[in-house]
Amino acid sequence: MTETPVRVGIVGCSSMGRSHAEALADIDGAVLVGCADHTAETARSFGETHGCPSYTGHADLFADAALDAVCVCTPNGAHRDIVVDAAADGIDVLCEKPLEITPDRVDDMVDACRDAGVTLACILQRRLFPTMQFAREVVRDGRLGRLVFADVRVKWHRDRSYYDDSSWHGSADLDGGVLFTQALHGIDLLQWVAGDVSRVAGTGDALYHDIDAPDTAALSLRFEGGAVGQVSATTATRPQQPIRLEFNGTEGTLRVTETDVELFEVNGETQPVELPDPRPDGPHVAQIRDFVEAVSEGRPPMVPPAEARKGLDIIFAAEASDSRGEWVSVSPLGDLGDAGDRAR
Repeated sequence: MTETPVRVGIVGCSSMGRSHAEALADIDGAVLVGCADHTAETARSFGETHGCPSYTGHADLFADAALDAVCVCTPNGAHRDIVVDAAADGIDVLCEKPLEITPDRVDDMVDACRDAGVTLACILQRRLFPTMQFAREVVRDGRLGRLVFADVRVKWHRDRSYYDDSSWHGSADLDGGVLFTQALHGIDLLQWVAGDVSRVAGTGDALYHDIDAPDTAALSLRFEGGAVGQVSATTATRPQQPIRLEFNGTEGTLRVTETDVELFEVNGETQPVELPDPRPDGPHVAQIRDFVEAVSEGRPPMVPPAEARKGLDIIFAAEASDSRGEWVSVSPLGDLGDAGDRAR
C-alpha cells in the first residue's frame, strides 16, 4: 500500500454508516473525510461523533470533499443514484448489500463504474465466516461425493416495531422484501459453496406483516452442476433461528450455521472439523479493509460486481418466476420480463 491514506466518505448515517465509520477508524491507510445523509440533523450528529464534515445529500459531499472512495450505506433502493454519481466523479465505491433491488438499477450501477474505470465492491462479509469457508472447501473438494441437494433456511422473526420504526423497512421501492434484506446473505453463501444456479422457481408474499414487500418466500433451484436445492426465507416465524445451510452428496452431508458445524458425516462416519482462524477484527471490518487496500493497490476487491450479482440474479429470476408461474433461467440480469419492469 502507498503511504497516502485513502480518503473515504460515507453516505447514509444510520446503523450501517456507523459500522463503516467505526471500521474505518481501525484501518490503517484510510481516513474518513466526510459524511452525508438526506436528513441534515442525522448527518450533523454523525459528523460530530466521527470528527468529519457533514452534508445534506451526497451531491454536496461529492462536490466539496476530496474523496478517493465512498461507502454507500443507504436503504437498498437508494443505492443506484449515489453510485452512478460517484462513478461520474471518479470515486471508487463500496456498497452495502444488495447492490440494488431491480435488474435495471444494478445494470446502471455496474455500467457506470465500468465505463468510468472506478472500483465497485459489495459487502458480503459472511463469506469470511470460518464455517462458510470450511463448507466451500468441503463441497468444492468433493468430500461429500457428487452434490445432489443444497438448501438454505433463513427463518427469522421481526416484530411490528421493526417496520413501524423505519421509513423504508418493508417498502417495495426501498426495501424489496425478505429476499433482499434478510436472505441475500444466505442465498449468496449457498451458491458460493454449491456453485452457480441455472434456473429458479419461486414465490413470495407478505403473509404476516402489513407491508408492501414479501416477508416470506420459497425458492426451488437447479444448479449448473446438476444438483437441486431450496431457499426458505421469512421474517414471520417464531422463534428466530440461525441461518442454516445443508449440503447433501452421494457420500455424505454437511450442515452448518454461521457459527457452528452441526453435522459433517461421510460414509456413515463423523468427520473431523478443522475451521480456519476467524478474522481477528471480524468479517465486516476485514472486508472494508480489503476494499481500502484494493483501492490503494489498484487490484480487484474481494466481492466485485460479478460476484455481488450472483445472489441477486437468483432473486430476480425468482421474482420473474412468481410473476410468470414458471421456471426462469438465471442469467446476469438478462431478459427477466416483468421482474425487470415491475413498479417499485
